[in-house]
Amino acid sequence: MSTALLVGLPTAAVSAGLYGVAPLVQARAAREEETSSGLGLGLLAHLVLRPLWLLGLAVEAGSFLLEVAALSVAPVALVAPVMALDMIVFTLLAQRVLGERISRNGWLGVASMVAGIGLLAYAFARRAEVGTSASTDVLLAFLVLGLAFALFCAFLANVAARQGGVAATALGFGAAAGVCYAIATLATRQIGLAVHERREGQSTLIDLLTTPTPYLLVLFSVLALGLQQRGLQGRAAVIAFPVTSGVSAFLPVTLGVTLFDEPAPDGPQRVAFIIALTMVAAGIIALGRDRMAANRSIDEDDTTAATTTADAHATEDAHAAEDAYAVGDTAAMRPTAGAPSVGSSPTSGAVPSDGAGEQPDPATGAQPQPVAGPRRTVGGGRAAGR
Repeated sequence: MSTALLVGLPTAAVSAGLYGVAPLVQARAAREEETSSGLGLGLLAHLVLRPLWLLGLAVEAGSFLLEVAALSVAPVALVAPVMALDMIVFTLLAQRVLGERISRNGWLGVASMVAGIGLLAYAFARRAEVGTSASTDVLLAFLVLGLAFALFCAFLANVAARQGGVAATALGFGAAAGVCYAIATLATRQIGLAVHERREGQSTLIDLLTTPTPYLLVLFSVLALGLQQRGLQGRAAVIAFPVTSGVSAFLPVTLGVTLFDEPAPDGPQRVAFIIALTMVAAGIIALGRDRMAANRSIDEDDTTAATTTADAHATEDAHAAEDAYAVGDTAAMRPTAGAPSVGSSPTSGAVPSDGAGEQPDPATGAQPQPVAGPRRTVGGGRAAGR
């Protein structure tokens, strides 16, 4: 078995696991900050003061070093799809920490991704050499095109955020962060190849400083962090992260095979390679759909709860208004001192309650009967029926 499978594959898997832990830690810190805007760079300035977020960043730094080690012995077409396993780790931890439930389709997605990685290992069992370094012109092209695409996605995501579109916001920031991470992965590949060449005595790592590689890595890593924090800041972090993971996994594979002359498997292994990529992509889509369904369920529950609360408040207000009306009606029906009662002489100075003290009718001599006015308890007739 080649070094790519013995060393590169497990190293990439551990790196992916750590990459899956880091965003969950960072998400908890990001949600404690006020909602940001733009590219998230201002948010980053606040987050660097939070120990919890710095812990997540330290985990990402460890993941990066392992990724460099993996790319120094294995092609990016093998390493990048394995890095998509971070999505499984993130989802499983979100289930445990955030109480997110995974549906049967979500578990099928997990199984599809794991099986795809296994098939990918078979595809590269015979041939897993690293390719050639990208030229300066190619790197500058990545700089311009990648930056333009990321800014466009971020613009659309900010528009969606202002309009209250949670899923669209997460999708935009997820795609923008994914492109930035993909270009950072290609810069990481350049470093991995430099480590490989240094191991064989062909060059030194200091030569990288004369190329755009380290500057691309820093620029797109910072942009990716800021954009990802914007996506993680909302409730739809479980949507943003799968998009980021999928784009950052498959874009380097495509570019590695087409632009960097990385040897692709041939014969039956090529068929296995294509099927493996398809299974990993299907798993990412299944997990993404599962997370979107979970997010919609949360939104529906929140809407139902808000409606129920509003209805309860309206009912209480209506009852309070009826009680106030009843109290006011009782006060209105209560006679005041000096006011003539119904049926009494306008000239009588007192208000008899039972007719006592009134003069008999001169014609018949009959004692006049009191006139019964309406009586109400507090709350009126609804008191018994409530």
